[in-house]
Amino acid sequence: MQRKLAEKEAEIAKLAMRPENREHEKTNEVNSNNTVIAPPDIKELIAQGIREHQAAMNPPVLGYRSPYPSHYDSVPFPKGYQKPNFEKFDGIKGSSHEHLAHFYSVCCKTALNDALLIRQFV
Repeated sequence: MQRKLAEKEAEIAKLAMRPENREHEKTNEVNSNNTVIAPPDIKELIAQGIREHQAAMNPPVLGYRSPYPSHYDSVPFPKGYQKPNFEKFDGIKGSSHEHLAHFYSVCCKTALNDALLIRQFV
């Protein structure tokens, strides 16, 4: 196996020393089939590979997905519960801690249940 590897390395070295291959080194890359690949083509191949990798890592989301687990929707609110009006936090007036403390206090009994609390927060 090592002998074959050494033979292949020697063959590659001989090919690299050929004058026609050295001309391409200046401007373009040469692949294993001795065809010339221009730098813009190399950039496009790399960009295509990156796009394919990103698509595999982040599959497209079709339609709307709620930002919380679906079983939260099955938890019922208490009878007669009305969703309170909340002031939107603008980041200027007051602190985020005060805003969340007010949110918890206005939610009353539902503040003890994560499923109900997050459905009101959204």
